[in-house]
Amino acid sequence: VIREKTGLKHLIGKDGRVTGAALSDGSVIDLDFAVVGIGVAPNDQLAKEAGLEVANGIVVDEFARTSDPAIFAAGDCAALPWQGGRIRLESVQNAVDQAEAAAAVIAGGNEPYAPKPWFWSDQYDVKLQIAGFNLGYDETLLRPGTREGAHSVWYFREGMLIAVDAINDAKAYVTGKKLLESGTNPDKSILADPSADLKSLLV
Repeated sequence: VIREKTGLKHLIGKDGRVTGAALSDGSVIDLDFAVVGIGVAPNDQLAKEAGLEVANGIVVDEFARTSDPAIFAAGDCAALPWQGGRIRLESVQNAVDQAEAAAAVIAGGNEPYAPKPWFWSDQYDVKLQIAGFNLGYDETLLRPGTREGAHSVWYFREGMLIAVDAINDAKAYVTGKKLLESGTNPDKSILADPSADLKSLLV
């Protein structure tokens, strides 16, 4: 069970072992054991010592330049411009793509880096594939997949598609990724109809 809109307040223990978790919404969960996953802070210490601007990572522009135009940063540590804000994209795909874009600028190019985020994770028999970045969504559409246990969540902001989360649904992921990369907004009536073929959205 995934619980949203709450967080861990503290773990509860007795006789040297964990027995429960108190959550910030006031509820308590009984536990036999706990697996703790902690966040990772960007390593921007060297950048700070060099006098570069940092804000939850090394601040870069759309060309991967830092506040010192002779210094570039790319990858998980770089806080890059994104749709009027600033984010860090912690993925291998972004690290490679942004580094290639930075190298091209260093070599004399002037093409800004426009990230096209995608992520994936295998959790036992569940494959999670994500296209886009769902930051700031105001509407979602849940679509069942064509096989048991498969479904996708489509995220919209002001009517425009911004991301797709696909669970064991490669077709939804591939379709969503192509739509996002082409800037095509899908017909929601087709998405909402589980009998409709997603390929029709790409025509």
